[in-house]
Amino acid sequence: MNYSSEVRQRFLAPARAGTIPSDAGDVVDGVAEDRSLKIWVRFQLQVYGTTIERVRYQLYGCPHSLAAADLLACELEGKSVNALSNIDLERLAGQIDLPREKLGRLLRIEDALAICYAQVVAEERE
Repeated sequence: MNYSSEVRQRFLAPARAGTIPSDAGDVVDGVAEDRSLKIWVRFQLQVYGTTIERVRYQLYGCPHSLAAADLLACELEGKSVNALSNIDLERLAGQIDLPREKLGRLLRIEDALAICYAQVVAEERE
């Protein structure tokens, strides 16, 4: 399969892969998977107030999935937590030239981030 330069670059040198140390403070965690699509993803977000300060992810999946997770992780840092509820999957798919048959993988990435968002919202209510 031919991968776009964006996918190749992020696959070879992911910017936000890894974990946030457990002693880092206010960290939320979201995991999603789909074994039939061969994807497992975990996002960790360090949030201060309403700002996403740091994002890290772990992923088992194809190069397109890794590129999408890395791209989102980079884009979300410094943004309001409300950005988690406004992820544009069509834009993301276009940016990495995602084949249509792989769209379900992006939905699992979105699911993991939605879990993070739900945790932030729940903590705000406490």
